[in-house]
Amino acid sequence: MSDPPSAVIDLANKLRARFFGFSLTDESSTLEGLRQIKTTYEQSVLDESAAISTGAHLAAMRAARPGAYEYEVESALEAVYLARGASGWSYPSIVASGPNATVLHYEKSSRRMEPGDLLLLDAAANYHYMTVDITRTYPVNGVFTPEQKAVHSFVVAAQDEGMKVAAAGGTLRDVDMKVTEAIKDGLLKLGLITDTQSDQYRTWYYHSAIHFIGIDVHDPGSIRRPLVPGMAFVIEPGIYVRASALEELPNTPQNAEFRTKVRAAHEKYKNIGVRIEDSFLVTSSG
Repeated sequence: MSDPPSAVIDLANKLRARFFGFSLTDESSTLEGLRQIKTTYEQSVLDESAAISTGAHLAAMRAARPGAYEYEVESALEAVYLARGASGWSYPSIVASGPNATVLHYEKSSRRMEPGDLLLLDAAANYHYMTVDITRTYPVNGVFTPEQKAVHSFVVAAQDEGMKVAAAGGTLRDVDMKVTEAIKDGLLKLGLITDTQSDQYRTWYYHSAIHFIGIDVHDPGSIRRPLVPGMAFVIEPGIYVRASALEELPNTPQNAEFRTKVRAAHEKYKNIGVRIEDSFLVTSSG
């Protein structure tokens, strides 16, 4: 039994049944191409979206403290959006403290923050129907533990590696591959993987480092298309040491060996989640 036709195919069939003497073509790829290259006006809107979102993140940092709840930080953040002319958030804010920071799309914002927690905050404003994308991770008491600092430092370093190849003429696929190489190297140094040639790193890093931004926070576009001035995108490496990660792996001899070798490192870095994300615009100069 085949799946029912999509809404687009259903509309095309209805048009063909009713009208004659014309042809239908799918122009979605054309529209995607147009969306990828931001006009001067769209670039200015993205700049303001970034400025508003940055101000909101700073307000959230001031609200973050041991004893406060995640929703208090979220409230401080989103109040800035409205105060500075944005319509609100462009995607539900992720305000994730402690073990919640290891959940990729945590949205409950209900936990009470404790001393020693990291707070991962992924949020951005919708300004005139355009959005950037920003994530920061920091200790709620202002001081990293050595383990938190080690993970945070190599996530930042991975983003720096991606920035080196993010230029006109390259592709976002190039950026993603460069970030992934740095992530693997960092995980190996921390003892969380034993082999950079395998997919072990996916235990702790389970998303891409790149996507386009614009009308949608995940704007359409091919990551293999050469970057040209006017394109806007993010670089967002992240590491998530979930407490249950090793036990969730399939029971195979290879995974059993992997668990044994990284168990000590897992205990050392358990419940640490770090993501760093910035938004970029390709220009003729860089």
